[in-house]
Amino acid sequence: MTETTSAPAVQGAVQDPQANTLAIVGFILAFIAPPIGIVVSAIATSKAGKAGFDSKLAKWGLGLSIVFTVLYLALVAAGIWAAMAVPTM
Repeated sequence: MTETTSAPAVQGAVQDPQANTLAIVGFILAFIAPPIGIVVSAIATSKAGKAGFDSKLAKWGLGLSIVFTVLYLALVAAGIWAAMAVPTM
């Protein structure tokens, strides 16, 4: 005689798969195209909030996108400043 026991069902928050996918895409875009990552991660954070769960990946993607965008703009500004500082002949 064999007994089969079933594991108890885990009760947890059901995550929105679309918001989770957007969080992953936004996190990846934070490294590839930070301005686009800001938009996608903000949308993912908003959708996660409306669904009632906390998406840390979307928040990390948003934060990294903002930091990388600011660094990129600072680098461009430094390049422009350096180009203008070169004396002309």
